[in-house]
Amino acid sequence: MNINKLNYKTFLLITIMVFSSISLMANGPSIFNAKVDGVALIMGDGGLASGAIISSQGHILTNWHAVDENEDMEIIILGEGEIEDNTYQVKVLKLSQSQDLALLKMINPPRDLNVLQLSKVIPKIGSTVHAIGHPEGEVWSYSLGYISQHREDYEWSYKDSDETFTADVYQMQTPINEGNSGGPLLNKYGNIIGINSFGYEASQGLNYAVTVKEIVKFLVY
Repeated sequence: MNINKLNYKTFLLITIMVFSSISLMANGPSIFNAKVDGVALIMGDGGLASGAIISSQGHILTNWHAVDENEDMEIIILGEGEIEDNTYQVKVLKLSQSQDLALLKMINPPRDLNVLQLSKVIPKIGSTVHAIGHPEGEVWSYSLGYISQHREDYEWSYKDSDETFTADVYQMQTPINEGNSGGPLLNKYGNIIGINSFGYEASQGLNYAVTVKEIVKFLVY
């Protein structure tokens, strides 16, 4: 047996294992860098929220509560130039109060939008998930977490609101705050598996996203 050849093969195997580990550890940065400009900043008289760009025509998925009574909304996306060069007017196309979902459309969007794809797979409990949004106005922030549980026909409400919402949601450990609402929850491939929606202020680690199953129903029907 050729010892040099054996050592070379061992070195090559170790190198592959090391680079695979680095690749896995770089999953978060890779997803952020690849998907961040597919996340919009929604601004209006009622505050700011997040949105996911889901078509090259400028369709944006977000929460109903993020756009309800939020007058004079504009969309800001990441791009070259000044903020005003990347600011667009928007119109509301579709709403579902019960699911807490809304579909917006940018007016005269640019041609080079980064479109986020919807996942066809419901994530398993324990799956790693990624969120990008604008918590408390800290724009284009990233957070990492896990799916804690699936909750079907889950009911919730928001403070200072009489509305009640019912939808399938993921309970997740991923940190989100006000301003994350409407932003995408992404799987390990960077595809949308949910829309980040709410959390409980009095409890740590109890945050929720409307599932991709609800998103598909909302878009199709």
